[in-house]
Amino acid sequence: MPEALIWGASGGIGGALVRALKARGWKVYGAARNESRIPSDADLTCSFSAGNDYSIDGAVSLIAYQTSALDLIVYAAGGIRLSAVEDTDSAAWSDMLIANLTGAARTIRASLPLLKEGGHAMIVGAYVDKVTLPRFAPYAVAKAGLEPLVAILAKEQRKRKFTLVRPPAVATPFWDGLPLKVPANALTPEQVADAMIARYDSGETGMLDL
Repeated sequence: MPEALIWGASGGIGGALVRALKARGWKVYGAARNESRIPSDADLTCSFSAGNDYSIDGAVSLIAYQTSALDLIVYAAGGIRLSAVEDTDSAAWSDMLIANLTGAARTIRASLPLLKEGGHAMIVGAYVDKVTLPRFAPYAVAKAGLEPLVAILAKEQRKRKFTLVRPPAVATPFWDGLPLKVPANALTPEQVADAMIARYDSGETGMLDL
């Protein structure tokens, strides 16, 4: 039975991945800031904070008691807070970097020892050129850092696979805090999850543009 770890399993895409993988016979471990929002389908749940190494290491330790080898790791966590550059203080800027970039690096680093040879790690990013909008700077800068992160991981970890997933607009609670409407052509979280699983099944790596 293949096994997966989903960081950010309480979100729209993360939750959809939990459900889709379970429907395909996977064993799934879910980690999220709010553990109670992880789908009950998950085999094991735990909480973590992207800005706290101890919580990340604790989650990995807990999962390590259940598995010795993961087939798939996904970082689907993140967040957004809009503010103009001149109005963004150091704490707010740091929060966006931690949620969207540093958290990805920290969780992948911590869980790599559990990823088997030939295993696949995926990080959910964004089309950065489409979010270079007023008040989006902290979010856009953080997401832009994911591309070199994934490219370098692929060179450092040649016995494992890495993919940066770039979805377009997705109809998730992400939009609740934005002064924008969900586009009519937005993908569903389930469509993104299915595309990510199809990428895993194909064995292909690199950029996955949806």
